[in-house]
Amino acid sequence: MTASPPFLSAPAATIAPGTLLATVGVTTTSGVFDFAARAADPVVSALGGDAQVRSAHVSLVPGADVPAGTSVTVQAEATVTALLPSRAGTVAEVAVTLTESPSAEVPTDLARRVGTVELSLLTALTEPSAAAGPGSRPWATLLDERLRSDEEFAQLIETYDGTIGLRIAGREVHIRCYRGQVLEVAPRSINGADFIVDMSGAEFVALMTGPANTFMESAMQRRLSSSGSGYEYLRMTTALIRIIDVCRAIAADDGWGHPAQNGATA
Repeated sequence: MTASPPFLSAPAATIAPGTLLATVGVTTTSGVFDFAARAADPVVSALGGDAQVRSAHVSLVPGADVPAGTSVTVQAEATVTALLPSRAGTVAEVAVTLTESPSAEVPTDLARRVGTVELSLLTALTEPSAAAGPGSRPWATLLDERLRSDEEFAQLIETYDGTIGLRIAGREVHIRCYRGQVLEVAPRSINGADFIVDMSGAEFVALMTGPANTFMESAMQRRLSSSGSGYEYLRMTTALIRIIDVCRAIAADDGWGHPAQNGATA
């Protein structure tokens, strides 16, 4: 397998969620799992060269096939989805989207997606801000502060006594509400969430960096999922949209969300 050098990369000083680290062409004759190994190479280089891959998960879309022994070339686009502090250093989570290689007949924006590689890397990057780790405990604290002071959200939960759950890249955040008040935003609530909205890190970043809040479009296109009480999920849809608005404001204030959202909440 070979990978061409990245033709787009970002300096370490500008790395944040949403940063496009590299776009490379990757060719394999060894099957799908080789993509994870080779797609990681340009990511390590873009993160300073001393990054260490802690885990890699590769998944193909339904119908995609990468048989061993057959030469297959894809385009790999690597985007940072989260930066998290740890005792050993800053952990960067990176989503690598694999698509058919663009050509004169099939341009990049129309290329069929083949699958994804989700990477977790230990890096020497400076300690990230709380806002750079969606779903983490420090990020939940920021969300708690914003929601408690958000009058629009308070109105939307006036008749609600329950817990809204978010799961971002596997990290859960429970928003405990009682009649117009936010009681807590924490990784877990005592009685669990009434329902949980589950999304990948890449999907969350897309919601944060787009020009508008597209939560409903993402839900209808099944780019995110929900579990638990369907009734409460539907009843609190407008509140969920407002939560995404508040998350977008947090990202914008941290410098990596869409700037149009900056200052949208108190």
